[in-house]
Amino acid sequence: MNKTQFEADFEGNKEIWLAAERLVSPRAIEREEALDFLVEKGALAKSALIAYLLATRLSDPDLEVRCHMVKALGDVLSSAEQGEQLPDKVLRQLQGFLAHLNKEQVLDLLEVSGQYLSAEESLIEIFKLCSYAGHVLSGIVNDRKIHLGIRQKAIYFCGEAGFLETNTTLQVLITKIEKRNQVLRKFPLKRNARVENQLYPYLIGALEKLGKSLPARRETV
Repeated sequence: MNKTQFEADFEGNKEIWLAAERLVSPRAIEREEALDFLVEKGALAKSALIAYLLATRLSDPDLEVRCHMVKALGDVLSSAEQGEQLPDKVLRQLQGFLAHLNKEQVLDLLEVSGQYLSAEESLIEIFKLCSYAGHVLSGIVNDRKIHLGIRQKAIYFCGEAGFLETNTTLQVLITKIEKRNQVLRKFPLKRNARVENQLYPYLIGALEKLGKSLPARRETV
């Protein structure tokens, strides 16, 4: 059976398309079952349309469904890196989708990392395909309204995914933290201002990952 015939048979499989329809079911259990079925059938790596529909589950309202999708996509991208062929049309569809992730969608992914440590390697693979995610992550790193743990994750992925454009953001925040601590030594009553110290080791680690030289004298915080 040649590739064209294989694709035709795959696209004509009613079970595949019934499962695709269930991806938008209001019931999380049905979406999860549909996702697992499509992943088991290898649909993610065979059909650009199915790949797109599955990718929308990266922002599924159910955290467990979202995690399953993160791991499934991470596995496909990791296999492609190791030499397994991923059709160009599927790769282009995924790149196009991931290139337009907004702040809320990136926060959805960071939430997965916060709850499922086992998803981190998959998220690194996904972020590597997100051409503009570095700018979004920079905004999250600087947003003090966002939970500190999520900001720590954002910093971590800036380094792990190699977003060089985040270098300035990370260095500026390090400088702010160090200067703030100098002030706090004179005015120690401002205890709440020290909360961002918990970002400091993540900032240093991310910059080291990015291969950027750090100032010769680093201040302990």
